Amino acid sequence: MLFEHEQQLNRIEQRQVTIEQKVDRIMAAVDDIAAATSALTTGQSELAAFLTDLSNDVVAIQAALNNGGSPDTTALAAATASFNTTVTQLPAAQAAIDALANPTPAPPAEAPVTQ
Repeated sequence: MLFEHEQQLNRIEQRQVTIEQKVDRIMAAVDDIAAATSALTTGQSELAAFLTDLSNDVVAIQAALNNGGSPDTTALAAATASFNTTVTQLPAAQAAIDALANPTPAPPAEAPVTQ
């Protein structure tokens, strides 16, 4: 009877280890999701700021053209460069999202050896 209780206790301990490993994987996934969300939010903010700058530059260029002058496109060139920098970050953000949507399964954990 003592042997049966010991076996049952060992099975419970093995289940506990398995549950703890699953919790660790879930917590790691939560951290990955938070990082991806932060990156996307930052990227969206940068894109919104760029679009605002671009809109302002277009208005200024139109005003200069309407006045018969030659517009200064320096600010537009800087905004375009900023946009291009932001756009180059999108593939990495997309890859992070794809990895979260299709996670690679973790290898099975080895059960502890009991005596």
